[in-house]
Amino acid sequence: MHILIAEDDENSRLMLSAALEARGHQVQAATDGRQALELALAGTPDLIVSDILMPELDGYGLCRAVRAHPQLSGVPFVFYTATFTDRRDEELAYQLGADLFLVKPCEIDKLILELESAASRNAIRPVPIDADALYAERLRDKLDKKISELEAERTRLRDFAEAAADWFWETDIDGVIVHTSDGAWPLRGLTLDGLFAMRRPGLQRPDDPAQLAREVRSFRDVVIDWRQQDGSVRIMALSARPWRDANGHIAGYRGSARDVSRQVRAEEELRALNQELDERVRSRTASLKAAFEELESFSYSVSHDLRGPLRAIHGFASVLDTELNSPGVTGLPDSARDSLQRILRAALRMEHLVDDLLELARVTRLPLQRQPVDLSALAQDITDVLRNAEPSRQCDVRIQPGLLVAGDVGLLRIVLDNLLRNAWKFSAPTAHAQIEVGSEGKGQQAVIYVRDNGVGFDMAHSDKLFHPFNRLHRDGEFDGTGIGLALVQRIIRRHNGRVWARSEPGAGATFCFTLGDTESSLPSLAA
Repeated sequence: MHILIAEDDENSRLMLSAALEARGHQVQAATDGRQALELALAGTPDLIVSDILMPELDGYGLCRAVRAHPQLSGVPFVFYTATFTDRRDEELAYQLGADLFLVKPCEIDKLILELESAASRNAIRPVPIDADALYAERLRDKLDKKISELEAERTRLRDFAEAAADWFWETDIDGVIVHTSDGAWPLRGLTLDGLFAMRRPGLQRPDDPAQLAREVRSFRDVVIDWRQQDGSVRIMALSARPWRDANGHIAGYRGSARDVSRQVRAEEELRALNQELDERVRSRTASLKAAFEELESFSYSVSHDLRGPLRAIHGFASVLDTELNSPGVTGLPDSARDSLQRILRAALRMEHLVDDLLELARVTRLPLQRQPVDLSALAQDITDVLRNAEPSRQCDVRIQPGLLVAGDVGLLRIVLDNLLRNAWKFSAPTAHAQIEVGSEGKGQQAVIYVRDNGVGFDMAHSDKLFHPFNRLHRDGEFDGTGIGLALVQRIIRRHNGRVWARSEPGAGATFCFTLGDTESSLPSLAA
């Protein structure tokens, strides 16, 4: 069935068209009565469904024209409206020759059935009677009602405008503000060019206000410093768009002005505070860097200068020990010999400590040179050195092949050397010593670990583990200066990584580290 719909509301038109097409009907749609009449004359429909209140030609006028035209007079005509719902509106519709009068909204299935039933009836069409008086009365009532609604809407919008914090204004074609909301009366008589000349310096949109005015296009949040008669300054944000007259010609701007004084001043204060904080941070960072460099230099100098006296003490004590142990030298008590041995051991320990301090200062000062590094090969070299130093030592060392990372090869050798020497040292008391070097994860998430089954340590003291000179075992139990792990941590931090440990007393220890900005992928390992 060919159905013509006359409906100016787009949503109603689309919904009804979709419902009818879903039932297999052919649908044509018009946005007003005049267009609907032209479509009907171009191809006679089987049914016309029309709203009443429409531009150009309303539904009543369309129905009258259809019934007066010999080609269309027999076409079923149905009114479907939400505006004209009075009993006298329905009476007028039937007087003009309508077949059915339906009021919106109507349940869609019921509506379709009503329309299909109206189209299929072969009833004698009612003869239109002279309904001009009733037509004029109904139109007058509806116009009065519409005018009342428009007045109410106008009052509502005016109340909204007056209650809003924003000011509203309108210019003529020359940019002169001629109308404003009640609170915005100080803007009357000003021009957009004059307001744009007050534009606030600083961070704003890059639009040129003069060009905006020339091109007559919308603008948003142009911030101005508006100096008032009492000398105070209000910071205002202007937004507007062009408006057109009844002929469609641009007639000026309509826009708003919002007082953003507190917001802008708060932002400026925050920006100034941030700049001050940035400057303080830069100054503090520079001071800390200078102090750190001075401390490193002092540590290096002191450690270097201590070497001479320590070597002298150790050297002369060694000479004295040799002479006292020569044949023919007698009379020296055992306590004196013991004291001399203590001097030798303390001097040697101090030399090692100074050497470690110099190494700690050196790795901090050396430039970092990243390159591909094979940790597996480094670990194997260090293990070979340890085995050669103690050929009788039985220890199962397992090294995962292909541990490729990006880093400084010299510094990473120091890391592995310290971790492997610790694992070698602390696993010595274990009957079946085992050391494992491997990785978990890939790429920048890879974790390198060195694991042993040695004596381990109590994790309650792990916060001291990487501090210089802190040792978790008693003096004399294991040799060392307490610098090695501090050295490891400093090198790993220089690689933007981190290092940590897991352990239990008597159950061994695992030292793990990561390296930042790793470029090579690491194979995964099921630990």
